[in-house]
Amino acid sequence: MIEQLELGNHAAFFFKTNEERLAYTIPHIIHGLQNNERCLYIADENTVFEVLVKFHQAGVDVRKAQRRGALTVVTKRETYLRHGLFEPEKMIADLHGEVKYSLEHAFAGFRATGEMSWALDLPSALPRLIEYEDKLQKLWPAELCALCQYNETLFSPELVEKMISLHSIIVRGGKIIRRTLLRQDSVEVGA
Repeated sequence: MIEQLELGNHAAFFFKTNEERLAYTIPHIIHGLQNNERCLYIADENTVFEVLVKFHQAGVDVRKAQRRGALTVVTKRETYLRHGLFEPEKMIADLHGEVKYSLEHAFAGFRATGEMSWALDLPSALPRLIEYEDKLQKLWPAELCALCQYNETLFSPELVEKMISLHSIIVRGGKIIRRTLLRQDSVEVGA
């Protein structure tokens, strides 16, 4: 199932346990590394160290991947909140910049996955998160593959349903559902 997500895909992954999460997200990033994609994992419920250990246990030469710029594991403070408050436009611009940087440095594209639970710590971030997912879907770079991680035990059923409506691909219960969303355009960043 991992191989079914490729550059150009914007997926939401819904899960109920950390084991279920890591059983999908770690191979998802490894698949990107194998395809010469620059990869980013944004940790929140798991620590950066825990995620790096999981990559190591899965056979990734973590130091080598980090040295060549292929693998980065960071926190919400270095990504979603790096501008202080969460600002969807700046995060989208940052993602487009990461795609461009990846292509300029001979990577096939940029693959990212983020633990979205960070937004639950900041009540003002939830409406902005909805805005972000909506705007991002409309401005999706063709050279980006992203997997947004939503822990169903933490997010309200209403928010889960909203996130399902905003993503063109849903990963849930061991299945991948592809949908066509209105107003969805892929943007070529490398051109």
